[in-house]
Amino acid sequence: MKHILLALSLVWLVTACSTVTASSHSVADSYAPVTGASPLPESLVSFSVNVQSVNYRAVVNRFTHAVTLYLPPGTSVTSLTPSMVTATGLTVSPTGPQDFSSPVTYKVSDGSTYTVTVNTTVPSAAQVNSWLGTGINLGNDLDAWPGDEGSWTNGVVAQKAFFDDYKKLGFNSVRIPITWGMASNPSDRLSATSPYSINPGFLARVDQVAGWGIDAGLTVVINAHHENWIRTLTGSAMTAQLPRFEALWTQIAQHFAGWPPQLVFEILNEPQPPAGSSTGGMTNADLKVLNQDILDIIRKYDPTRVVIVGANQWNSLSSLVSGTFSLPVDSVVGGPYLIATFHNYNPWSFAGQSSGTWGSSDDIASMKGQLDTAAAWGKQNNVPLYMGEYGVTLHYNGMSTDPSSRIAWYTQVTQLARADGISMALWDDYGDFKLYGRVSRTFESAILNAVQP
Repeated sequence: MKHILLALSLVWLVTACSTVTASSHSVADSYAPVTGASPLPESLVSFSVNVQSVNYRAVVNRFTHAVTLYLPPGTSVTSLTPSMVTATGLTVSPTGPQDFSSPVTYKVSDGSTYTVTVNTTVPSAAQVNSWLGTGINLGNDLDAWPGDEGSWTNGVVAQKAFFDDYKKLGFNSVRIPITWGMASNPSDRLSATSPYSINPGFLARVDQVAGWGIDAGLTVVINAHHENWIRTLTGSAMTAQLPRFEALWTQIAQHFAGWPPQLVFEILNEPQPPAGSSTGGMTNADLKVLNQDILDIIRKYDPTRVVIVGANQWNSLSSLVSGTFSLPVDSVVGGPYLIATFHNYNPWSFAGQSSGTWGSSDDIASMKGQLDTAAAWGKQNNVPLYMGEYGVTLHYNGMSTDPSSRIAWYTQVTQLARADGISMALWDDYGDFKLYGRVSRTFESAILNAVQP
């Protein structure tokens, strides 16, 4: 396992920093246009209800016009007055208090109808993990640093249409990596000085992008991604940065407290050694302190939000099951509302460096053994598993990855993870790991076929 850990120590060099390059692929016309039913007119833009000073935001599904509002258990639903926003120039009825003991249908003046269902049950972590299903990362977008969004993607920034396409392609979820504290000017995102405020404009952009996913009917993961100012530190150096990280998650938890359970938090992406080193940096003992600290903060404002945690060494699978990683204690009633994550670019020589081929019976058996070990660990610890990043590069240092092996890897890893009940998210960065064409709105056909159920 040592060579796997060392290989994974280089993951960030590609997943964190791969910018747009000319993709090479031997299969002609391998990217096909995204097809499928388009969203319906967005006549009703938002629907929310305020309960005990928390504004609960509904899922307003733009593909179905179904509206689902989640309220805390025990909330009386017999006389609720929603706040609704329609498209410009439109009106909606009925207005005023309504009894939501059964679904209520609203009619907009353009003739469209929306059926609202209020739910006061809390989904378990296992249920939310099933919602994650097979997903995709919107990599190199809100996680880009030190430049702004678009600096790693030739100016291409997130658009609502991306999420519509993800839905059309059959994905269940999208992971939105977000870097908060590594901007060239920290005040552009997260202040470097107390009280460590998040820039309101940046938070509004996160809100917008995450909302596009939620209202496409997708489950959305948001995280703290390339936070090198804390994730590469250990001991007292890490502890010294905790107040800033605590302030970050306090603001995130407060801001999103009323969002539906289709929004999932991931505390920290890929804790790792300092840049240029394969050793040192944050340990699993450090993570035990950090994860418990942040989970306790989240629970003050959001008692049942599902939270994702992972081990050190770039969220490696081997570190997760090593015996040194501990899940935080989540003592909330009905919990724990936790999911454990790991990333999979194994073997790195192939998946990250385009070396050799993959797909022999030994290759498949090795991968099955790794994923089965992870699944057994999850069952032992009563926690669902999420393979939050997995993928194979198109090319490395001018060398193209063998196309047949690449397809075999995606096929086998997806099927094996699915058989073990592991949810997953393809790493897609519009660079060396490009799957979705963000300008052409196309997707690599062979890989889509490989990962579909």
